[in-house]
Amino acid sequence: MGRPKKATPIIEKAPPKVAGAFDVLPEQHLPYGFFFDKLNNLAHTFSYSKIDTPLIEDARLFRFWKSAYPKENLIEIMSDDGKSYLAVKPSNLFSLARVYLEHHYFEKERTCKWFYASPTAHFGANKELHQINEWGFQIFGETSAIADVQLMNLLLKFFSDLGLPQVGLEINNIGCLECLPPYAEVLKNFFKDKKYDLCENCLEDLEHNPLNILACDNLSCTTAATDAPVLVDYLCEACRKHFIGVLEGLDELNIGYNLNQKVIGKPWSRRTVFEIRHKTPDNQEMVLGYGGHADDLIQSLGGPQVSSLGFVGSQEQAILALEHTNNKFATKSKVEVFLVPLGELAAKKSLRLFTELWNHNIIASEFIGPGSIKTQLRLAESNKVSIALIIGQKEAREGTVILRDVPSGMQELFTVERIIEEVKKRLGK
Repeated sequence: MGRPKKATPIIEKAPPKVAGAFDVLPEQHLPYGFFFDKLNNLAHTFSYSKIDTPLIEDARLFRFWKSAYPKENLIEIMSDDGKSYLAVKPSNLFSLARVYLEHHYFEKERTCKWFYASPTAHFGANKELHQINEWGFQIFGETSAIADVQLMNLLLKFFSDLGLPQVGLEINNIGCLECLPPYAEVLKNFFKDKKYDLCENCLEDLEHNPLNILACDNLSCTTAATDAPVLVDYLCEACRKHFIGVLEGLDELNIGYNLNQKVIGKPWSRRTVFEIRHKTPDNQEMVLGYGGHADDLIQSLGGPQVSSLGFVGSQEQAILALEHTNNKFATKSKVEVFLVPLGELAAKKSLRLFTELWNHNIIASEFIGPGSIKTQLRLAESNKVSIALIIGQKEAREGTVILRDVPSGMQELFTVERIIEEVKKRLGK
């Protein structure tokens, strides 16, 4: 008796993707390719090096993130020892800081300039999944006001190269650990008289995070904050001098900007904070990403006092903005020759021909799987390929190939030895 076959497990229906996650389908990848080509080229022009960090990290790395977002949750996994937790990174910034410390870059380089594109995920306040494919730039080390300006200049250049004309720069300065706490007290006193105008979230923030009230989009909170004290009036001398340098640098480059007190960055942000915004055709504003300093980050992770400046955006937001432009994205490599093997022997012979074509920088493609000659030629025509190389059983045995001019339908027979030369001649190579 033969071995009994294992039963295939039956699932009634494959479950759909998790809410909050997303697929990027093959037909959607053209704008992604366009985006990453521009990103890579510009990053190298401005001397940024590519860096990748793992999706999973020790959960302790994100303690500050957890304290900054108490209503949100890491995606945690118990480690094998049963004593510690691993976590999916909710932000790339902390992984980049770990790399900087673990590999002692603070001893090797005065300034590190990195760029990245890497997924993140966490659970939101309502337990929904937030999957974000982040991309960004990060500088660790010695920075100045000019570094802030150069980063903004790079980003505006990048979005311009992508073909996004309606892009604006919103900028603010939220001070440092010296000038921010006194300002927070001023804000508390200001909003205490207006607490009945604040939304539920802002009422919670009033005692411990009054800066968040400035960023709230609730109409009542926005109205209440209209006459709020302006943070730039409370900056310490070092922060004031830095911000003046940033604004003078932007003026020097004729870069337009809007001073916006609603831009407050992240809980770890310090000094300059900014957002790049895109205006859609229906006059709606999209935030393409945010930037600023995180100058206390490295020290908070046990490292030296090191300045940190960066920008982070969402790939999905950038692609959505590109869709508003109605740009047509072409494939980078246009197929020049379509192989049409007919039968098993012909398919085997086409393997060598396919390789020879690519070795001569001729971009070839073929139909994978069984299909009639009509089906395959129709596919070649729909892909606007001008040359089809047909190998039937007879041609496979005799070492010949039929060259078909797809638009006209004219055909000629060539030996395998001559076909590459003939294809190159017809392609003008």
